[in-house]
Amino acid sequence: MGAICLKDDEKRHAESHDTAYDGNAREHISGELILSAAEQESRRRYLRKVDTRLMPLAFLMYFLCVLDRNGIGNAKVAGLDTAVGLHGSQFNWVSSVFFITYIIFEIPANILLKRFSGKVFIPIIVGCWSAILLCMVAARSYASLIALRLLMGVAEAGFVPGFIYYSTFWYTRKEQAPRLAIFYSAGMFSGIVAGPIASGLSSIRGSLDSYQYIFLVEGCVSVCVAVLAYLVMPDYPETAKFLTLDERNVAMRQLGHERALASKTKISPVQIVTALVDWKLWMYALMFWACTTGGASQAIFGPTLIKAMGYTATKAQMMSAIPSACGFVGQLLSSVLTIHYRHISVLISIAAAISCAYHLRFAFLCLAQFGLAPILPWSTLWMTSNTLGITKRGAGSALTVMLGGIAGIVSSQIYREKDAPYYRFGHWFNCACEGLIVVWAVGLSMYFWSENRRREQANVDISKLSDSEIDDLCDNHPNHRYVY
Repeated sequence: MGAICLKDDEKRHAESHDTAYDGNAREHISGELILSAAEQESRRRYLRKVDTRLMPLAFLMYFLCVLDRNGIGNAKVAGLDTAVGLHGSQFNWVSSVFFITYIIFEIPANILLKRFSGKVFIPIIVGCWSAILLCMVAARSYASLIALRLLMGVAEAGFVPGFIYYSTFWYTRKEQAPRLAIFYSAGMFSGIVAGPIASGLSSIRGSLDSYQYIFLVEGCVSVCVAVLAYLVMPDYPETAKFLTLDERNVAMRQLGHERALASKTKISPVQIVTALVDWKLWMYALMFWACTTGGASQAIFGPTLIKAMGYTATKAQMMSAIPSACGFVGQLLSSVLTIHYRHISVLISIAAAISCAYHLRFAFLCLAQFGLAPILPWSTLWMTSNTLGITKRGAGSALTVMLGGIAGIVSSQIYREKDAPYYRFGHWFNCACEGLIVVWAVGLSMYFWSENRRREQANVDISKLSDSEIDDLCDNHPNHRYVY
C-alpha cells in the first residue's frame, strides 16, 4: 500500500487501540462516539492539517478533470469541427464515446485504488488523462478523436469515485458533507472559467490552430498537478507522518467506530455482490444520473445554446461562465445547508424542483444550474452516509458515478442540430429528469423512515456472528439508522 511503518513505540500504542476496536466490534455503529476534551482538540488539529493538505489539491484536480473533459465543447466553438472535418452527428459521438469507457472502468478502478492506495493511484490517473489531452493536439481525423476520447474515459474513470472512496479513509460521515460539496463545486468553478480561458487560449496566434492551444496549455498544467499530487497526498491517517500520534489515534478511534479504518480492511467479495443487488444504491445512482444529465449537457453544449440565441462565438464562450457561476454558488450554499439541516431528501427535492427551468432562455439556464449543482454532492453524501462496509461503500461510489457516465452519453445526444435554435427536446428531457429526482428522493425518505421505525422495535441478536460476518452485514446491521 505504500504505507509508512510506525515507530516501534507508536506501533505498540496503535496495536493497543486495534484491540480496543476489535473488542467494540459489536457496539452500536450508528451511535455518536463521545470524545474527551483533549481528544476533541486533537481532532480539531487533525481536521485542520488534513483539510489543508487534501482539500485544495482535491479541488484543483477535480477542476482540471472537468475542464479537460469538457474542453472538447469549447474546442468546437474555436473551430475543431471545421479543422478536423466533422459533420452531422460526429461531434456528438466524439463527446459521448468518452463515457463508454468511463462507465466500464468505474468499478475496476475503485478496486485498484484499494489495492494501490490513493497516493499512488490518483496521481497516475491525473497524469494519464493529461498525456491523452496533449495527444489531442495532434488529432486530425474523426477516428483519432474517437480513440483519444475513449482512452480519456479510461483514465478519468477512477477519479471521482476514487476520491469519494478515498475521503472515507480520512473523514467521518458527518465531516464528509461540506467537503464533498466543496469538491464538487470545483466542477462548477471549472464551468465559470472554462469559457474565458478557452476564449483567451484560442485567440493566440501561432503555428497551431486556435483550438489546439486549448488542449496544449490545459494538458501541460494537468501534468504539473499530477506530480504535485504524488508529492503531497498521504496514504491513510494511521500512517501519515504529518500527524502526531495523538491525532492518529483519535482518527483511528473515530473511523474505526464507523467501520472506515481502510488500511486494516480487506476487499470483501460479499460486499461487492451486496452493493450490486442493493436497490437503494441504484436509486442514489439514478438520482446522480438524472442530475448529471442536466449538468453535463450544459457543460458541453452551453456555449452552443447561448450562441444559438444570437451571440457571437467569443461572447457565447464568455457568457457560458454565468450559469456555471450560479451553480458554483449553489454548491457552496449546499455545504452550509448540510451542516445545519440534516434532511437530505428535502434538500434534494427542492433543488430538483428549482432546476426544472430548462425550457426557458438564458436567465433560467442560470436558475436551472443553481438548482442542479447541489444535487451532486447531496446525492453522493446520502449514499455514503447510509452505506456501511468499506468495500460496499467503494462499490456504491463507483456505481453512482458509473451511472453519471451513462448520463454523459445521454446528455451528448439530446441537443441535436436539427432542434436548433430552441432545442426544445433537450430542455424538456432535462426537465423530466429533475422531476424524477423529486419522486425518487421522496420514495427513499419514506422507506428509510419506515425501516428506522422497524429497527427500533425489533430485537435482533447478532452475538453469534463473527466480526467479519458483522462487517458484511453493512447497512443491514440492526443498530444502523438511515439518514433521510
